[in-house]
Amino acid sequence: MAETPAATTEYERRRQENIVRNKAILAQLRRDAADVSALFATPARPKKQPRPTPPAPAGPPRRSGRTRLQPLLPSSAAALPSARLKPRPSHFPIADVFVAKAVTDASAPLTSSILAASWPPEGGFRAASEGFDPGEELVLRPGNVRKLATTVIAVARVLPLADRTVVAAGTMQGHLVFWDADGPALEPRLCQPYGTRGASDGVFMYHPHTGSVAGITAHPSAPRKIYSCTHDGDVCLMDVEKEIFNAIYLCDYPAFSLCQAPDNATCLYFGEGNGQLKAFDERVGKVSSKWLMHHDCIGSIDFNPENPNILATSSLDSTACLWDLRNMKVLKPESLKVVKHEHSVRSAYFSPSGSFLATTSHFNTVGILSVRNFNNSCFQQHSCPSTTFSVGGGDPIGAKGVASMELTIGSKTIATTFFVFEGKLGI
Repeated sequence: MAETPAATTEYERRRQENIVRNKAILAQLRRDAADVSALFATPARPKKQPRPTPPAPAGPPRRSGRTRLQPLLPSSAAALPSARLKPRPSHFPIADVFVAKAVTDASAPLTSSILAASWPPEGGFRAASEGFDPGEELVLRPGNVRKLATTVIAVARVLPLADRTVVAAGTMQGHLVFWDADGPALEPRLCQPYGTRGASDGVFMYHPHTGSVAGITAHPSAPRKIYSCTHDGDVCLMDVEKEIFNAIYLCDYPAFSLCQAPDNATCLYFGEGNGQLKAFDERVGKVSSKWLMHHDCIGSIDFNPENPNILATSSLDSTACLWDLRNMKVLKPESLKVVKHEHSVRSAYFSPSGSFLATTSHFNTVGILSVRNFNNSCFQQHSCPSTTFSVGGGDPIGAKGVASMELTIGSKTIATTFFVFEGKLGI
């Protein structure tokens, strides 16, 4: 006889009821979720139909002259921008930018002259003798005159060579002109046609830049490396030893002045834009420091010969300033001394001894500042009556007598006129 199953306990009965109830709740939640998803579902996008192929044009196909490989007409070729602009790489040989008639190795005499010349040791040039008489020795001779270019010369420098005189000049058309003054002694030709110079008269012209040359510098310890900057913002290196031009930096704004640190030939200082001075390290290829020093462009940069930490700048904001590079703030650098003129200051340079600072303004005003005593300064007016050589014998304002020739100041308005300032400031 079969056994009857035991009666279901109260616990088991409640467990079965809970299972049935939970299944009903989950089924209702699934239905609600499906209804909500159906409300927010995006409709399916219709598939993009392919575009019908356009019918073929009647007649023979038309083809342009470019696709038929036909040459451009002379009139249309001259109108293209590429016909007027001549792009140049950042690294190119010196011979590629030599300006002269077809002469083989025409720049070789210049490079050989610079390579054969010597330069002084790290101590620098020897000081002038005590018996130097500017009235007798500062004489302009016809043999020392050359017509370097047919355009305006914006800047000129003498390369720091010990036994040879080589003048480097930059024009407003982007030329670099070198004059080997110790080369062949010829009669000066002041009206030579453009592009006819070469080794015959010691003048060598190159065209590495497209903008006006604003600065030229060469360090006494490395005179074979000549740096230049332009209003286009290019900073270029002419390596005479390797016979190449190399664009080492491109400024964001025009560059108006260029200088090298006296204790470091690879450290360049250039004035960029409206009053900004940048220090560029050629070894790493980047700007190491920059300061906003003036409210307008910096026209000249010069280091004190006795103290390489003291820097002088001039600006078109009518001021010239002395700076100490050891205490320069990035945002608002503070100057040691500000020399104010009534008009824009074109240049500010130290005397060879480093004792005085000479500043020149736009309207023929020369300022003399004692570096040892900032309260001791004077201003002197001068004029440019002619292009003949002249020596001024007047004392500076506040001077105590004529004792020595400390500064030689050249006029930028007339290139062949020099003004010699004799005397020293009263103490």
